[in-house]
Amino acid sequence: MPHRHRAHRRWRGRNPALRWDLQKLALRARGERDAYDVAHSQFWCDAEDGVRLAGTRLGADRDTAIVIAHGFMAYRTKPRWRVLAEGLAERFTVYIFDMRGHGQSGGACTGGEKELEDVHAVVAYARSRGHDRVVTVGGSLGGIAVIGEAAAYHDVDAMIAISSPAEWATSDSKMVRRMTWLFTSSLGRVVARRVMGTTIDLAWGNPLPPADLIGRISPIPVLIVHGADDHFFPTTDAELLHTRAGEPKRLLIIPGFGHAEDGFTPAFVEQLAGEVEALVAAAPSR
Repeated sequence: MPHRHRAHRRWRGRNPALRWDLQKLALRARGERDAYDVAHSQFWCDAEDGVRLAGTRLGADRDTAIVIAHGFMAYRTKPRWRVLAEGLAERFTVYIFDMRGHGQSGGACTGGEKELEDVHAVVAYARSRGHDRVVTVGGSLGGIAVIGEAAAYHDVDAMIAISSPAEWATSDSKMVRRMTWLFTSSLGRVVARRVMGTTIDLAWGNPLPPADLIGRISPIPVLIVHGADDHFFPTTDAELLHTRAGEPKRLLIIPGFGHAEDGFTPAFVEQLAGEVEALVAAAPSR
């Protein structure tokens, strides 16, 4: 009987529909919306390994599309990620999705190892909709994913990594220790699943760190964005990524930005939209 109880709990944690319902309830309990304020539609696509991904398309049909990959324990309608998606949708067509183990998507979070396949699937979906240019934007875990995807597939016109680590052991900050506990301990994984609605994969591979991959992206334009006060990863991570990247590349260190979604203000989104336009202008012809 106890064994069946444990199995039942494990099944519930991997149910994307239940996970999504719990996240929506948590949002509403805090008085926050769980939907977009601009015209949008839902889409679904599959990663190469069969993981079903849920996403939202925002904005009118435009030549340039942006694929947004969120961070660990986030989801596509989380308020600050909505600010980013809705703001960019004023100039571009935006495809934002739940990465594996998050929101309505299936699968389990791997800390970046397999998330690049999620990004690749959504990039392919955006391409199938007829856009001339596709730019990836990822924050934190999403930054790891977009770096890996661009390095592996060279199928985007520009790549923007926000608050991404460069290597796997460059920070011993309090927040990184907490995140490591969530990934590596049984209790941590239960907390992530039950409290935050994030399912973590128990199997770990040995992926190359972003700093070892980013040099493979050139000649695709790269933008590295980092907060001067990032409480997860130091600015030296961003500087290392920028050093290892090929041309064209740009590094943007922002005072008071914090980590990833902390800095997603309307002013930053407007600045980022301008950066996207500059990157697309510098992108090589396809």
